[in-house]
Amino acid sequence: MHIDVLKQHIEDCGHHLVISIHKEEANVKEVGVIIRKYVHTGTITEEEEHLLKVQVADTLKIIGIVVPFVLIPGASIIIPILIKVASKHNINLMPSVM
Repeated sequence: MHIDVLKQHIEDCGHHLVISIHKEEANVKEVGVIIRKYVHTGTITEEEEHLLKVQVADTLKIIGIVVPFVLIPGASIIIPILIKVASKHNINLMPSVM
């Protein structure tokens, strides 16, 4: 019984991860268009500037979460705890959902 619940949880998390990756890919492409526009015209709208700032912040958050997984032994245990503790103090370490 517990194995079925665990399998379902893993499937749900995997599905959420795939959807998030696709959203992040779309956001990165959109920011690429904004950067090209800025390079060619020298201007962008306030909305485009906001999207650019959010995406840069998200990218830095992702790097900050992923790099320790690679470099620090046991990070897979520590980082989820760190994210939970940070959220209790109104610190958002997770990338935004656009």
